[in-house]
Amino acid sequence: MRALRHRAAALLLLLPLVLGGCGGQDRPYAVEDVRALLDAGVFSGEMEAVDQGVLPLLYGVDEATIVDCKGYLALNASVSADEVAVLVLTDEAAAQTAQEALQARVESQLETCRSYCPQAVPSLEAAVVDRVGNTVLLAVGDPETLPGAVAALGK
Repeated sequence: MRALRHRAAALLLLLPLVLGGCGGQDRPYAVEDVRALLDAGVFSGEMEAVDQGVLPLLYGVDEATIVDCKGYLALNASVSADEVAVLVLTDEAAAQTAQEALQARVESQLETCRSYCPQAVPSLEAAVVDRVGNTVLLAVGDPETLPGAVAALGK
């Protein structure tokens, strides 16, 4: 019984090390991460920059809570739902609200694409909406390569 307790204690001590190596984001996202993902080739077709003044409207996020942002959308939305955006917000509460808005966008796009762009559904189902501190990332791209590219951002 005592040996079992020692093993359990050892496992508990190792747990943070194991979980820390699982690809989690080590730092807040930065607007430069958008360029890194574009350069990683995880998006199909051409991507077009979205004006910073349009991003709050597109995502339904209060413009007053955005400190900085950058985003791109697929140039041909009739064949691709690819998009990427990083929002830097005033605080973690604003980031939580933005994360919920970005998740709602993905769900809305998914519902729409089921009818008019079914080839985009797998990308939307594998979309990444993640928050670290006061930053939020949205990425919809190749479901095979996107997770690895996002994981590489925090390293």
